[in-house]
Amino acid sequence: MISVTQQFSIVIPVYNGRDSLLLLLDQIKKVTNHPIIVIDDGSTDGLNEGQFTDIEYLKHETNLGKGAALETGLEQARKLGFSHALTLDADGQHDARLIDAFSAVSRKYPKALIVGERDLKNNGMPFHRKLSNIITSLMLSLRTGIRVRDSQVGYRCYPLIDRRLWMTDEGGFQFESAIFFNVVKLRMALIWQPIPVIYGNEASHMHLVKDTLRFVRAFFRSFKC
Repeated sequence: MISVTQQFSIVIPVYNGRDSLLLLLDQIKKVTNHPIIVIDDGSTDGLNEGQFTDIEYLKHETNLGKGAALETGLEQARKLGFSHALTLDADGQHDARLIDAFSAVSRKYPKALIVGERDLKNNGMPFHRKLSNIITSLMLSLRTGIRVRDSQVGYRCYPLIDRRLWMTDEGGFQFESAIFFNVVKLRMALIWQPIPVIYGNEASHMHLVKDTLRFVRAFFRSFKC
């Protein structure tokens, strides 16, 4: 168990990403001492609690989706008494050296949701991911009335004062897009933090067609709320 001695926690969902997760954890520990919460979303690659020290490890018995894992992590961070949770993906796409930058912005605007903003014109992002992000970001901007610059990025800092921010029926990758609906409902400030585009050889668990259709479903569901 970790002890709550600081304001910020770090929440990392993971599914069959043991090696990249362990590398990320090493990188995080070199730049910050924020406590870390790992949510294992039903991994079958040998990931287990014994591989961690001084880390809160939670496991879903079956794979429930990234959104469900994030919800579990955010709830746990709030339960432990943290005021904010920084979320990073376990696949190596988020630079741990920017954690302090997110924390600094959040300290200045403690009630705002801080969201990473990648340069979508950068050639480092696969074309199909870039196209999907541009389309979903535009749809969300039109639907919410706020400028959504990067709908799918997972590098964020959530204020934990009101759990309604992350309460949504969307449990998969569309969870992070659906958060913007709640930002509007709660009249919460939204601040964008520039981050680099990092893509390597890591496997993605995102399915372009299925997850795009799920986003469309979430989009139309928002009209019923």
